[in-house]
Amino acid sequence: MKRIFILYTLFLMLFLYGCAQPVHNQTVRLIWPSPPETPRIVYLKSYYGQSSFRKKESVLDILIGKKQIFREMRKPYGVTASDGKIYVADTGHSVVFVFDTIKKKLSFLGNKRYGRLAVPVGVAVDTRNHIIYVSDAKLKKIFGYDSKGNLRIAIGEKGEFKNPAGIAVNSRLGRLYVVDTFAHRVDVFSVNGKRLFDFGKRGYGNGEFNYPSNIAIDRRNGNIWVADTQNFRVEEFNENGKFIRKFGKIGAIPGTFTRPKGIAVDSDGNIYVADAAFNNFQIFNEKGQLLLYIGSFGSAPGQFILPAGMYIDKNDKIYVADSINGRVEVFQYVSKRWKKRHPKKYEKLLLPPLREKGK
Repeated sequence: MKRIFILYTLFLMLFLYGCAQPVHNQTVRLIWPSPPETPRIVYLKSYYGQSSFRKKESVLDILIGKKQIFREMRKPYGVTASDGKIYVADTGHSVVFVFDTIKKKLSFLGNKRYGRLAVPVGVAVDTRNHIIYVSDAKLKKIFGYDSKGNLRIAIGEKGEFKNPAGIAVNSRLGRLYVVDTFAHRVDVFSVNGKRLFDFGKRGYGNGEFNYPSNIAIDRRNGNIWVADTQNFRVEEFNENGKFIRKFGKIGAIPGTFTRPKGIAVDSDGNIYVADAAFNNFQIFNEKGQLLLYIGSFGSAPGQFILPAGMYIDKNDKIYVADSINGRVEVFQYVSKRWKKRHPKKYEKLLLPPLREKGK
């Protein structure tokens, strides 16, 4: 009887686990705007965790403990990418997931004895010195790790930060920009941890903030864009913190904001803003004119539930942390430069989608 019970239990676990396995690598063709309009944004792939690289795990693998502790992301927030690796700050697991898209491997930062993370929020890479910086909202510090996950630097004296959130690195200048949400300002350090200056204060005027959340750097000129969340707008500054412009207002229609979080800039200077309330990201030109918006509420590819941080790499790949869905969705901005570099891929985008037989 005992043997039958054990076999039944194993069978039930196998059945339930098999049913619960999400399909993470399904092939889809999503293009915005819809044909026959000229394609601007293309969905590429979503990353969840080990399932993004490996075949479906067996119950036996889990029972005997062969797999790593953190199989899938729980609540990703900050995201960045560099040299074929995607770094995702997962507040749910208190680590940074590192997706090596070249070697097809998953590793972690912030899970070792020294530099152990509590609530990682922002993540950024200094490409010159190969240091990965992570902001921790609970420990109120910025940690810097090498590529092997070893702690190299910790920034933040007692009381220096109130709530460090989004971060960005200007490797050319050797500067680290930190959004301190509860202090309503941006702190600027050298990549070695020396405080240089700060800018912003609480308010509603030009260059002021009301609970800012994230930050992005325009590679063309070093200018800084900040998501001024509770002022329902975004603001642009030069690399030294001088105010340049702002746009945005509260609303419930495209082109307005309710809860702007993630922010990024593409190679043409377009500004992308992820809105956690709209469950999408909107694309604006530098004058604040709406060009396009991507996404809706849901868990299918191209949909979001509480999107948070976002990042655009030098090749115009767009990374969006989809918090409640526990994934990072990756898109491609179809710029003129991208078209010239990938003419065959662009030709395929212009082809009509395949239809199933009988339709």
